[in-house]
Amino acid sequence: MKNKGLLLIAGGIAVAAVIIAWLMFGGEAPKDPDNIASNVVNAVVKNTTVSREQDGRKLWEFSVDELESISGKGEAVMKGVKGKIYREDGSVIDVVAGGGRINNDDKNFALDRGVKATLSTGGEITAEEVAWNQKDDVITASGKVKVVKDEHTALADKIITSSKFDHFKLSGHAEVQKGEL
Repeated sequence: MKNKGLLLIAGGIAVAAVIIAWLMFGGEAPKDPDNIASNVVNAVVKNTTVSREQDGRKLWEFSVDELESISGKGEAVMKGVKGKIYREDGSVIDVVAGGGRINNDDKNFALDRGVKATLSTGGEITAEEVAWNQKDDVITASGKVKVVKDEHTALADKIITSSKFDHFKLSGHAEVQKGEL
């Protein structure tokens, strides 16, 4: 009987140790749901206009059907985009797209879901997606890209150019022809 009591005490201590170890090392503590909700706040605005100005000059302006600012990612997602990109020489690029994204930090943007960009001085790009790096004035069009400039037409998987539409770098199934393709 004496040994039986000792065994019960030792067994109880062992069970308590296992339970304590399981509680201490068994997983992560639950996150505070109130804190998570306050850190991720998305704002959605319908039928609005977004633009960027630098040194008192408007660089671009888009009318969008819907704009969602995604907290924590540093970007805004657009749907139903129509707008204008204003070049330094006074010419304008008219753009239409199904959607796009704006980087909130550097204000670079990418338009997608069928993009058409038309330069007021002549030239047109259609593509699945068009991204513009404003600092370096680099436009990258990708996905079934078609460029019409003067009397030339170019088709490619990807085209890199500037907002002047004067020089083009084509890649992937590229074809250039005088006249319409």
